[in-house]
Amino acid sequence: MIKVAVSLVSTAVGLVLLLSFKSHTAGAPKSALAGAGAGPTPAPTASLGGHDGTSPSPPKRPKRPAGKSGTFTGDPIDTPYGTMQVAAVIANSKLTSVKVLRHTDVGGRSAQIDAAALPVLKSEAMSARSANIDVVSGATYTSRGYARSLQSALDKAGI
Repeated sequence: MIKVAVSLVSTAVGLVLLLSFKSHTAGAPKSALAGAGAGPTPAPTASLGGHDGTSPSPPKRPKRPAGKSGTFTGDPIDTPYGTMQVAAVIANSKLTSVKVLRHTDVGGRSAQIDAAALPVLKSEAMSARSANIDVVSGATYTSRGYARSLQSALDKAGI
């Protein structure tokens, strides 16, 4: 009878400890440009009113000349698994597509990783309309090379 009581108490204590365990979360996704000096840009602040308490008039925007267009080649970025290089297709100063010119090629596994990661990276870049994209899990070097090459292409385009 004592053995049964000890077993029940031990099971109850174990269950309480298990249920109270808090695992660490993975946190926010990491940018593929981490460590490259790029980060999120702070949002602009708006004025709440004029000095006399009236609402501010909307700012006048100068007319912009037509935006830049063309294909801008990014720098080749060496990774432990080969070189990544992309080209940014720009229309009216906006990213419209990304072309992969060179991708990592050391071994068959690297090609498999790139085959899975490159479409995700392109999708991320097109959604963000920038090189500030998340690292694809399992393709960290490919992701960083892609993002850095894309950023250099955007820098060359002046956007």
